[in-house]
Amino acid sequence: MELALTGDFIDAKRAYDLGFINRIVEGPAIEGAKELARAVAANGPLALIASKAIIRDSHSWTDEDMWTKQGVYIAPVFTSADAREGAAAFAEKRKPNWQGK
Repeated sequence: MELALTGDFIDAKRAYDLGFINRIVEGPAIEGAKELARAVAANGPLALIASKAIIRDSHSWTDEDMWTKQGVYIAPVFTSADAREGAAAFAEKRKPNWQGK
């Protein structure tokens, strides 16, 4: 509220402290963005799709509905070929080969 009402400028450290930004990187911001993109891309595509959908849609869910409604999004992920691949890759101590299936 203070920032909205005053229009004050803030530096990256203050923005981070307030939770406006997720991270501060040394050097060019594009390198930090690429690092984040690599970390996201390493995850299973079906899990990413479900996570994004839950975040997008859950703002209107009641606390009582939260677990039930997110289960609709998550259940197909847990029964997918990617879920089996993830478990196999973990057991075999290797990176998973996600197929989005």
